[in-house]
Amino acid sequence: MDRTVRKTRSLVYNAAPALLLIPFFAAPHAWPQTAPPAPTATPAPQPAPAQPSTGIAFWDLPDHGMTIMLADPPRKEPDRYARLRHYFTVLGCTGDHLSDLNLPKDPRHPILLCTLPGASAARIVVTAWLPRFDLYNGAYDGWPAAVMLPMLYHALKAQPRSATFVFAALSGDHGDTDFQMQLESGGSAPPLAIVSITALGLGSPAFFNLPPSVLAPGVRSNAQTLQDEAWRMLRLQHIDTTRQAVASPFSPSATIHFGLVRNGPSDIPRILFYSSPVVPPGKDPAVTLPAFHQDYDFIAFYLCDLDTKLTPPPP
Repeated sequence: MDRTVRKTRSLVYNAAPALLLIPFFAAPHAWPQTAPPAPTATPAPQPAPAQPSTGIAFWDLPDHGMTIMLADPPRKEPDRYARLRHYFTVLGCTGDHLSDLNLPKDPRHPILLCTLPGASAARIVVTAWLPRFDLYNGAYDGWPAAVMLPMLYHALKAQPRSATFVFAALSGDHGDTDFQMQLESGGSAPPLAIVSITALGLGSPAFFNLPPSVLAPGVRSNAQTLQDEAWRMLRLQHIDTTRQAVASPFSPSATIHFGLVRNGPSDIPRILFYSSPVVPPGKDPAVTLPAFHQDYDFIAFYLCDLDTKLTPPPP
């Protein structure tokens, strides 16, 4: 029986003084996890609804809900952090599941953590960096990637998960490397994988990943899975993969690639997703809702799939 992925819908609307979340079930959308037909000039027919017992599912958000969360990002760092915490709360991450982690390197800027418990303590960690508003001169302020974290948390609540998912918003002088080291402190087992997101909403998703050969032998299988499933998801969603290796002004530079993906423990598989925009001559890249929603669908689909594929390394 073919496994499928179902998207259910949630409604987010603006009701002063705070956003309210009202989930409701709608007819699911199904994506067969088999090789798709070649893309055609005409839209493909709507696939048949999936049976609940045959696949994996995630909550979707309508466009107007995403628009509300993307709009008017705060410029001051404390306000950006507070807004992001608010969105996590609105989308259901509360109590002990939402916490602040202070690292010695920059105690003024805590890391915001949201945990979605799974059937096991094995973790899949999803990170985004929440930089200063002016870091990219206003062209891309990092908000779309950061605000996608609470959206992804909400998406994965659609059904019980095997692994425990941890969503981490990094700010200040923290980088993924600092956080990776913290994940292994106190005798904790390394996470199954770290999935980092950055520069989203500018175009189709693309990725950087660590080759399995540079990691410890015990985690190479999971590292290979990160890479293989990324390629498979791109093909399943008919995303153009010819731009995968093409640099753009907002794709991660070699420095960012090194900091986010290469520089870190050898026993944690890592992958970095970003947008690969097609920019007409004389134009600047811009975040668009269709591109952001496509990136969201892709990453939610990918995380659901990883939950069924990654396995704890041998002791």
